[in-house]
Amino acid sequence: MTSLVQNLSPQAGLGGPMPAWMKIDWSPEVEQGIYKDWGAYYSRRRRENFAMYYYDKALNLAPDDFVTYYHRSQSKRKTAQTEGALQDCKEAQRIIQSAHTENAPINLEICDALYELNQFENAKAELHNNTRLFTGNKTKGFEKRLIVVDETIKESCGDALTPFFSENDKLIFHVKQLLNAQNEKDDRVLWKILKEQGKCDVISIPEIEEELLPPLEIARRKRAFDVFNQMYMDESWIDVVFLKNLRRNPNLLLNQCKYSKDYLGLLTTKQYETVKKFLKMLHARDPMYYLRYTKYSNKKMLDKFREDYLFRVQYQTRRNMISVLRSIRHLRASKNLMRLAKYVEEVMGDYVVLKTSRIMPWKFEFLNEVYNTLGLALVEQYDVPKYFRANDKKALLKLLHLPTDKSKDLKTFIFGVRSTHQEPDLVDPVVQRSRRLISRLEKRMLFAKYSIEKCYLLHQIGDSHLQSNRFDECCFSARKAIEETKNCNSNVWKFLSTMLIVKSHAALHKIERTKEALDNAYQIAASLGNPLITRFVEVCILCNEEEFIQKKTSLSINASRRESKVSVPSSVFISNDNIL
Repeated sequence: MTSLVQNLSPQAGLGGPMPAWMKIDWSPEVEQGIYKDWGAYYSRRRRENFAMYYYDKALNLAPDDFVTYYHRSQSKRKTAQTEGALQDCKEAQRIIQSAHTENAPINLEICDALYELNQFENAKAELHNNTRLFTGNKTKGFEKRLIVVDETIKESCGDALTPFFSENDKLIFHVKQLLNAQNEKDDRVLWKILKEQGKCDVISIPEIEEELLPPLEIARRKRAFDVFNQMYMDESWIDVVFLKNLRRNPNLLLNQCKYSKDYLGLLTTKQYETVKKFLKMLHARDPMYYLRYTKYSNKKMLDKFREDYLFRVQYQTRRNMISVLRSIRHLRASKNLMRLAKYVEEVMGDYVVLKTSRIMPWKFEFLNEVYNTLGLALVEQYDVPKYFRANDKKALLKLLHLPTDKSKDLKTFIFGVRSTHQEPDLVDPVVQRSRRLISRLEKRMLFAKYSIEKCYLLHQIGDSHLQSNRFDECCFSARKAIEETKNCNSNVWKFLSTMLIVKSHAALHKIERTKEALDNAYQIAASLGNPLITRFVEVCILCNEEEFIQKKTSLSINASRRESKVSVPSSVFISNDNIL
């Protein structure tokens, strides 16, 4: 029988043949009753979209049917559409009151909607009014709800609220200021508002500034989100996180699936919003500070628990940092610079940046140790190999570990030759990785506190630009790093940044500028007191001078050749003139 009913039941919003019962010329009253029954049928089976469809059709035929409004309100409450449910209940109450009567179930539905909207004071007032309005058994439902509302208000505003305010008074004041700023509406014309703020109103569309959060704040919010879900969803909290990430999952929302992509995106977003509303209802009824207060009613035990947890995290962090330093020194000794730079970026950018001074009191000393070790490892790569000859062709590029032939990497655009065309959608993976790395480093630069960390970030940005042949951007970042080294008095990073400028000028064969940069590098190398580095810079200067001599010789030879080519036709002309 159930399968027969399911086969005969109409599918709302779907195409296909019309059901047999819809072909009969029913009266509006009968048709409205059929739609209302189908709405109740789908609502009982938790198919609220179909239920809402048929309730809407029933109300189109009978706009004054308060029973349909009442059932549609119940259906909306199941899908967390509490605002719409409250409007339907009030509309049903208005229809009944116009007939000078009252209905207890509808008034009770209004109280439930107010309670689910977290308007506990309004719900309590409405319940008290209804207990005086009705008598007998009709007041029992209101009295039971009144007990629940009183207990909820007691839990939210009881003994647990005082310690919560004392611990978070600054945060509460800040949130109150933000709420007041949002509630203040300015009805003036947009150009007047922007004029007072000193902003330009060219297209009358305010620019939406991206909110840049520090990594520590991002990690704190993520942890608070997980704790919130674990508190109210217990073991199902991972499903909420999965549903949140599913909204932007490219494996689900495939661009090739033109019809299902929009539907699945809308479905996952709607379901996540529904779950989030229900979680907010639970949090309003049982706030987290109340749950913690009931779990740790003894303040001494709570302080002892916090202290023990802090010590455990500190000890574990210290052990991790010792292991990190051991790995960094091992990589430096093995002279694996690429792996060392990648490891330092992962550790400092993903782990250490999330540690506060309370968890890691020795954070500044650790930063100095790591960045100085990396700097020394990068300096040690500048050495003169055996049997090196300064008069070789492109000796300076070989000494600086720069590619000597770039002609194979550059593709010249030729009109009409399809193989030289650059597709706009095809991006070189090497260039894409470089852009991602630069974006990551620039974002870290915004929240860096210490100068030695800024020197490292600026040097790495300049090195990424150098690898991508963006020499002007490389020199710009290197000069900023040199200025930053004055704050931390780090000659190591000053030398490394100066060598980036040397490499940029040498790659472009700018001999004079390369000479100036090498002179600065020689002064810094002398202050470092390392004879190997000083000898390396001296050899670089020698190679640059040899390149200058070779370039000058080639120019003189070319000039003499041009003069000889010009002199031959002139002599012939003179001889002909003499003959004539």
